[in-house]
Amino acid sequence: MNDSIKTLIQERLHQTVKLYALIFIPMWLMFGLNNTILFGTWNNFGIEPRVLSFGNLIGVFASWTMHGGFDHIMSNTLVLMQILFLFGIFERNAFRTIGLLIIGSGILTWLLGSDHSIHIGASGLAFAMMGYMIGGALFAKRWGYLLACIFLGTGFWLAMLQGLIPQMGISFAGHFGGLVTGLLYGADSERKTHHIGYRR
Repeated sequence: MNDSIKTLIQERLHQTVKLYALIFIPMWLMFGLNNTILFGTWNNFGIEPRVLSFGNLIGVFASWTMHGGFDHIMSNTLVLMQILFLFGIFERNAFRTIGLLIIGSGILTWLLGSDHSIHIGASGLAFAMMGYMIGGALFAKRWGYLLACIFLGTGFWLAMLQGLIPQMGISFAGHFGGLVTGLLYGADSERKTHHIGYRR
């Protein structure tokens, strides 16, 4: 194997490990704290659409660390494990990209959500990352992400598409806002980042 390719693969695997730490440690730490010493108050800082408050500002940046229960956080963890791995392998500036997706999806959720609702959970981030891969594959011709979409399989995509069907207790605004954010940023990603196979 070419030394430069071997080095690139090692760098991307190292990046993947750091992505897991960056996302999962805060998610599970805040879940544990919220269910013990915070007595559930952390979830009060979720995104409340079109309400201007300091709590909402926290929600835009950190609602992905807020979950309603073990099943909620576990399902998001299983989905993100797959998507973060693909991001770590194919995305050169993964940390910056995820930061922008968190903010963009948070703002769109704030704009699109129903009145008197609070939006929490990491599924908006998951949809944003999926949208980014789709946008990159279809519009920016990032073939690595096309392979990533195929790798995830039809069953995965059908299951995630269910999240775009309005349902009681499910944040349609968070899912849709995340998907749109990802599509828009992913479609323009070729000018901003370089994936595996491009210059280092």
